[in-house]
Amino acid sequence: MTQPLNLILNVTPVQRGLFDRSAGTTPDVAVVYATGSGDVQYFGGRPLSKWEQTYGAYRTRYDVDTGDHRRTVELRSSPLPSRGDYYFFIATVDVAFRVHDPAQVVRRNIKDALPVVYGFLKTELRTITRGFGIEQSTQAEEAIRRRFAGPVELPDGLTIFELSPRLLPDAEASRYLQEKVEGARQLENNVVRHQVNVQQSLQQGELDRMQQMARIQATQMELTAMGGQEMSARQMAMLHLARHPEDTAKVMALLLDHEQAELQRQDQQAIQATNLFKFLAEQGLFQSPDVERVVPAVMQHMGIGTAPAPIQAAPWTQPSVLPAAPAPAAVTAPAAPGTVPAQGKPPAVVLQQDPGSKVWKPADGVQPIYLVVDESDAVLPYIGDLTDGVHALHETLLQAGDVTAALRLAVLGLADETATRRPLEPITAGGQSPWFSARGPARYGSAFETLMDVIDQDIPMLKQEQPKVLRPTVYLLSGSNAADAWDSAYQRLTDRGTHRYAPNIVACGFGAAPATLINRIATDPALGFVMEPGADAHAALGQYWRSLARQILASGKALIDGSTDLTYQPPAGFRLARELV
Repeated sequence: MTQPLNLILNVTPVQRGLFDRSAGTTPDVAVVYATGSGDVQYFGGRPLSKWEQTYGAYRTRYDVDTGDHRRTVELRSSPLPSRGDYYFFIATVDVAFRVHDPAQVVRRNIKDALPVVYGFLKTELRTITRGFGIEQSTQAEEAIRRRFAGPVELPDGLTIFELSPRLLPDAEASRYLQEKVEGARQLENNVVRHQVNVQQSLQQGELDRMQQMARIQATQMELTAMGGQEMSARQMAMLHLARHPEDTAKVMALLLDHEQAELQRQDQQAIQATNLFKFLAEQGLFQSPDVERVVPAVMQHMGIGTAPAPIQAAPWTQPSVLPAAPAPAAVTAPAAPGTVPAQGKPPAVVLQQDPGSKVWKPADGVQPIYLVVDESDAVLPYIGDLTDGVHALHETLLQAGDVTAALRLAVLGLADETATRRPLEPITAGGQSPWFSARGPARYGSAFETLMDVIDQDIPMLKQEQPKVLRPTVYLLSGSNAADAWDSAYQRLTDRGTHRYAPNIVACGFGAAPATLINRIATDPALGFVMEPGADAHAALGQYWRSLARQILASGKALIDGSTDLTYQPPAGFRLARELV
């Protein structure tokens, strides 16, 4: 139980005799006098003088405590409500107060100061805390401190000159806040787990795609090595068993059924041919010369005499992704001296490989090429030219299978975010032909960051498949100015001292792309080009795509010939960017 704090220390009658002396006081006690009719007088806290004591009308003396008092109160039985009056704060308050009007204390007969101070605090603090949610205890404490930043005078003659609050949620509010925090933490964990799952799925999909592509390429290389010959059912069965010997029993049973069905079909054809021959002979429809001509064929169907030609099963073929070898030269074999070629027989043919031709071999290596095309809002009038151009490039490369086997092509779209329109993969008939769509500003920093990420991922994977991989080449086609700071990302991408796979960058600009920007992006001043001032952008883009196809094919041929030098001539309608800087 809280000990009362009495403010009126003593109540004594005033002595009226001439020789009675008024008692003294201390600095923390003020004296207040009251007349017989109840009027209260305060003389600054001093006792009465001798004359006032003898002749004055004052009958009672009150000694009032004016010292500083400090108390700590915990408002647990009457907690402070939060916003909505649903949850409550438990408040612990350190409060300091003193008497500033002793006469008012006497008038109101305040013997215990604590109920007055605590009651005032409860009312004031409730009004403040109702403006804050239960999770805003810190903000509520700050609001209370601002309210009591200076002295607060109570109408009862007391002054609160210092107050320090500490607010905590009650038990029910604490459970609510814990559940809320736990829910937010669980939601965050779920988001992170979802991101991990998505990334794992993307990576697994990429691995599956690579494995599938490797299987397709291996099969096509195998078919190419076999010369593209048609295969019988028995040959296909033997090829399958060489790869999957565990299927021997099943495959042999199916092959036996197939061959028995072929024999039955041949027997049925022989019976039908024999019956037809007998019928025609009985009807006298054959003359002697006809019989001599027809009998060998009938005997062949019946399995008599000349061995029947084997019946070939339907062939299984699949187009190759490797470049086709040059057509071999046909050379007539010379006849032996003194012999004459038989009448009706074609001359013998000898196949001879042209020693001057070269075809791509894995040992020659591959050239990774990254095509980065601006598809920001600034190039909206030219989106059709860009999409048609990349489709034409794809078709042109497909027609040069002897060269594109040495190349790997990726296409990226540069805008507010850099999009992968085609991943790095061989140029085959089944490959993806990309498209573009105008969207947002041109952020070159994002493009360079994305390039670094995909190059660092693609090249190590490519090295696992190929014995030799050349330094990547980036062809950048821009029609707009930069909307961001890109220098730092560009430096990380192209610095060969820190980036192992730093690419060569060939930059071309058209439309609103400034020559200064293109000249800075090209890794060599001789590799930066811009459209001639005043030229038609649509016509210039057409020239660019044709020139790019020639350049890519030239780099592939140079690789096959054993050269790795990068040279590039500006497209028609373009000139070196450094000349316009």
